[in-house]
Amino acid sequence: MRLVLSLLILAAPAADGWETLKRGDEEIRVYRDSWGIPHIFARTPEAAFWAQGYLECQDRFFEMDLFRRGAKGRASELRGREALANDRDRLRRGYTDEELRAMFEAGSERFRRAVAAYSEGVNAWMTSGAPLPPVYLDLKETPPPWTVTDCVAVGVSMARRFGEAGDNELTVARVLAELAKKVGEPDARTIVDDLLREQDAAAPTTLQDHLRPKADRKHGRAPGMSEDAYARYRAELDAIAASRAAIGMPVYFGSNAWVAAPKKSASGNPLLYGGPMMGFGTPSICNEIHLSAAGLEAAGMTFPGAPGVMIGWNGSLAWTTTSGGSDLVDVYRLELNPEDPGEYRYQGAWRKFEVLDREIRVHGGDVEKVRVLRSVYGPMAGEPDLKNHLAYTMKMSFWKSEERTFEGVLDMNFARTIGDFQAGARKIVTSHNFFCATKDGHIGFWFCGAHPVRKAGHDPRFPQDGKGDMDWEGILPAERWPQAVDPESGYFANWNNKPTSTWPYAGYGQIFWGKKILDVIEGEKTLSAARFGEIARLTAYHAYLADYFAPIIIEAASGNDDPDVKEGAQILEQWDHQCVDGEPGPVLIEKWMRIAMLKLFGTFVDPMLLASRDVQKYLSDPLLYVLLGDRSLVKLKYDYAKGRDLKALVRDALKEAMKGGRAALAWKEPLVDFGGGVGKVKSMRGRGTYQMVVELTPQGPRAMTLAAPGQTEQSGSKHVQDQVALFQEWGYKPFVWNREEMK
Repeated sequence: MRLVLSLLILAAPAADGWETLKRGDEEIRVYRDSWGIPHIFARTPEAAFWAQGYLECQDRFFEMDLFRRGAKGRASELRGREALANDRDRLRRGYTDEELRAMFEAGSERFRRAVAAYSEGVNAWMTSGAPLPPVYLDLKETPPPWTVTDCVAVGVSMARRFGEAGDNELTVARVLAELAKKVGEPDARTIVDDLLREQDAAAPTTLQDHLRPKADRKHGRAPGMSEDAYARYRAELDAIAASRAAIGMPVYFGSNAWVAAPKKSASGNPLLYGGPMMGFGTPSICNEIHLSAAGLEAAGMTFPGAPGVMIGWNGSLAWTTTSGGSDLVDVYRLELNPEDPGEYRYQGAWRKFEVLDREIRVHGGDVEKVRVLRSVYGPMAGEPDLKNHLAYTMKMSFWKSEERTFEGVLDMNFARTIGDFQAGARKIVTSHNFFCATKDGHIGFWFCGAHPVRKAGHDPRFPQDGKGDMDWEGILPAERWPQAVDPESGYFANWNNKPTSTWPYAGYGQIFWGKKILDVIEGEKTLSAARFGEIARLTAYHAYLADYFAPIIIEAASGNDDPDVKEGAQILEQWDHQCVDGEPGPVLIEKWMRIAMLKLFGTFVDPMLLASRDVQKYLSDPLLYVLLGDRSLVKLKYDYAKGRDLKALVRDALKEAMKGGRAALAWKEPLVDFGGGVGKVKSMRGRGTYQMVVELTPQGPRAMTLAAPGQTEQSGSKHVQDQVALFQEWGYKPFVWNREEMK
């Protein structure tokens, strides 16, 4: 808390209005609007990126410094031992400074020039005589100069945080082992296949091409960790998550997006909404920028510490992204040499681990030593299990190439056509859905990432044998990604759902948390920009589970004389499935779900686990399919009913959920905690950290945005939390675009 308070007591904040910066002989004009957002007007893109680095230091220097240190495994230098778990993880799964430098050098000339200019701008501010945040005096720390590897590290960190998916194999293997104890190995495998369906005919897709699943096939899989080894691994993952949250590194991700072609737009102009979900804090993980130079005119959201606009628009098009969730990380089991645990078997011979001895300087004087092991596949998943002569290692399809994601997004800043944008999108190596709308009426979608081509028989849900027989066959060419331009429907919509019917996406099914997005867009012939923005609120407060289960409950309760059952059914019948203070429906459906899951799955799922939304996520579709019976599009393999009357089960769960009566079910709007000096604000969390609606008109882009709590981390500025009121109201602010409007 002392660090936060020290950070918030800064020198005089940057003033709104016009100012001039000088980079050598070149003058750069900067306008800060009424929200504190800098609009940069420079002769060259390099000068614009230089100014971006300089100005972001004015607004967010401590955050930038924490981001670069957290990305490099050095956050303990500022945050002490609470950052250790994060730093150990970054050193083990991340890169050395030399490797980051090699990634910088591998980038395009435009990428290198942008990163170098941004870094120069940061250092220009650091040597300008501007006061550092007082937190550095408290810590007795002097921040080192900014380097190009700092930018690359921040870019890698963000690309991974929102685009690294996979490496759940050890958890799935542990679940299988625990299930086998209760129901036996054959039934346990059947249940896992039901819960983590690789294909699901009913799963909504971005390309709207739902198909029935392919026929079953046999899979290769290696056993998971021992119970003790997994307990240590799980504890390590939990410690990393807690450490990242404690020091302000991003831990939450989601995101939704929708795009409309002219035929779905009330004005006839293309529309795009972007809502990246990255958690909430003071300051936010992101801020806003407007860059104007020769060949460059872009505005929107950026991450402090990296040049360019990450999500936004330019004079020709707008773009946004959501996390793709594609499995780009596989876990392999290694056999260790009993005579030398520094060796593992690969392709018939013992091979030595690559060993990196690294150090973490912990604030206060301690030095933590970390030994990093890497196999031919990549970094390790947890510590080696020396007792059983086993280790687990990860293979990441994007390993040492994440600068391509950074570079691809930077290229989008300069894109002028749908083809230009596609060229940038096809550089992306981490897993993201990218969406674009152009002023000439095109819309597009790309399911980006370095998608592995696995061998026949490779089951990505489970660890594979790491002796070399199950190595990947290659990476899927970008031309074969799920993608489309100008769909017949006239729109795209996504909330981290499956891209296309043929894509293996374990666990995704008919229940879609973004159903309201589809309902509104499909239910209205055309939509205005204001309505486009309103969809975000409607879908955040939509109790989507009721759309699927309320009809089943009402049907089962029909004709039943029990007063609790009748009242429960009446509540559901009279409810529009939106969450409103005092409304009993949202609480009733959630309670009914937990009780029904316990009744149906309680013989093999720990009741304590059923209270977890993460566990419920995997059980909700199977619950729906079982209760639908012959009407279900998906047939499960295991007999969960065991001869029970399922309608009676539904009614019994409803009666239990009604205990305490209607008054005990009153829904109360939750709170979003921004921390810092902002505190808690009433709102659903299922909304973008940054929200934008862009309409691409013939006269230029018109954008409405929200980036709460505000632009700066400086408490002396009104822009620390001046967007909180808009956040509470689900409002947007107009983004100034034309220079003529900048008074």
